[in-house]
Amino acid sequence: MLRPSSLKKRVRTNLMIAIPLLIVILVFGAQIFSYYIVQGNVKNLVYDSLDADIFNKVMFILGKQVWFSSIASGIFGIILAYAITLPIKRLTSSAQQVATGDLSRTVQVNTEDEIGALGKSFNAMVSSLNEHIIDSMTGGVITINMKGMIATFNRSAELILGYEAEEIVGKSVFEVFPLEGNNSDLTKIIRDTLEQKQTSSSREINIFSLSGKKIPIGITTSLLRDKKNTFLGIVVTFKDLEHIKHLEEQMRRADRLAAVGSLAAGIAHEIRNPLGSIKGLVQLLAEDLKADDPKISYATVIVKEVDRLNKVVEELLSFARPDDSELEVNFAELNLNEVIEQTLLLAAHDSKKEKIKIIKDYALDLPLISADSKKLQQAFLNLIMNAFSAMENVGNLTIKTEYKPDIKTAKVIFADTGSGIDANNLAKIFDPFFTAKPGGTGLGLTITHQIISTHKGKIDVESKIDKGTKFIISFPIKQLKG
Repeated sequence: MLRPSSLKKRVRTNLMIAIPLLIVILVFGAQIFSYYIVQGNVKNLVYDSLDADIFNKVMFILGKQVWFSSIASGIFGIILAYAITLPIKRLTSSAQQVATGDLSRTVQVNTEDEIGALGKSFNAMVSSLNEHIIDSMTGGVITINMKGMIATFNRSAELILGYEAEEIVGKSVFEVFPLEGNNSDLTKIIRDTLEQKQTSSSREINIFSLSGKKIPIGITTSLLRDKKNTFLGIVVTFKDLEHIKHLEEQMRRADRLAAVGSLAAGIAHEIRNPLGSIKGLVQLLAEDLKADDPKISYATVIVKEVDRLNKVVEELLSFARPDDSELEVNFAELNLNEVIEQTLLLAAHDSKKEKIKIIKDYALDLPLISADSKKLQQAFLNLIMNAFSAMENVGNLTIKTEYKPDIKTAKVIFADTGSGIDANNLAKIFDPFFTAKPGGTGLGLTITHQIISTHKGKIDVESKIDKGTKFIISFPIKQLKG
C-alpha cells in the first residue's frame, strides 16, 4: 500500500515527465511528418543544380525547425506540468496537515479553473469541519481576534448566554459585554488576556444571560497563535456549572438533613415526655388559681411555648422517619389541581383573616401524578403560609399549574406579592433551622424540600426585595400517569 508521501511523489514525478514528453512527441511527430511530406513532394520538382541547392537549404531550415519546435515544446510542457502539479502539491500537503489534526490549514487559490474550484471546495470543507467541531462542543466557545472583534460564537455559547451568533459575530466583545455591565468579571478576564496575554484556567465566576439569568460558569482563556507564533487573538471556553452547583448543594443539604435526623432520633423522645409532664402540671396548677389571678397568664404562656416546642419536636421527628417506605404505601393517582384545592381549604381561615386574595390559574390538561396527597398538602401548605406571612396580612397569592409536554414536566407555581427574600439568603432558605421569620422554627421549607425531593421533584425559588417571591415546583413526566 502506498503511503501519502510516496503517492504524492509518484504523481508529481509522473506528471512532470509525462506532460512534457507527450507534448514533445506530438510536436516532434507532427514536424517530422511535415518534413517528409515536404521532402517527398518538392523533390520531384527539382530539375537543375540551382533548384537542388535551394531545395537542400529549405530542407536544412525545416530540419532546424523540427528540433527547435521539439525543444520549445519540451520547455512549454515542463512549465505546463509545473503549473498543474504545484496546486496539486499544495492541496496534497494541506490534506496531510488536516489528517494530522491541523484544522487551520487551507490552500491558496489563484485561479478560477477546475483546480481552483477544487481548492475552494477543500477550504470550504476545512471551514465546515472547524465549525462542526466547535458547535459540537458541550461548553461555550468564543474566539476573539486581536482587535477585540468576536470571530466565532458556538451553539453552546448561544444556549448559555442567550445571544444569537449572527447578531454578535463581527462586533466588539466590549460592545456586547461592557466593562460596566453585569458581566464585568467576564469582560475583565477577556481584556487581561487580550492586552496583557494573561490567561485564565477553570476560573469560576458568575455571568448574566441576555434574559438576566445569573449563571455560574468555569471559564478558561488561551492565546491563539499561528505556526510562526504570531498573536492572532484569544479563545474563550466556558462551561455552565449550574447543574454541578445544584448537585453540590443537594449533597450538602443531604448531609445537614442527616445530621438533623440523627439529632432527632437521639433526643426527640427524651424531650417529648418531659414536655408532656410540664404541660399537664401547669394546666393543673392553673385550675387551682382564681380567675383574676395574674399567674394564669404565666401558665398560658408556658402551655403555648410547650406546644411550640412540641411542634419543633414533631418536625424534627419527620427527618428520622423512613419517609420513602411510608410514602410508597400512600402513593395514589391524583390531580395536582385537586391537591391544591384541598390545601386551600386548610388555609381558607387564614387567608380571610389576613385579607389575602388567592388567584388561581390551573392547567386543564394536567395529567395525573402518582404521589402522597397528605405529604403534598403539607408541602403546599408550608409555602402558602409562608406567603401569607411575607405579605403582612394584605396581598395577592397566585397559584398556577402548567403541563410542559416538550420537557416532560408538570409544574406548580406559588407567586406572592410580599416583601421578598434577600439575595444573600436565597441559598439558605431550605437549610434546617434557617429562618428570617420571628418565632419560626426554620424547618418548614426544609420539610417541603424533603417532600418534593422524595417525589422525585425539584423546587426552585425566585425573589426580589419588595416585589415578591415565586416558588416553582417541577415533577418529571416519569412520575405522571395517563
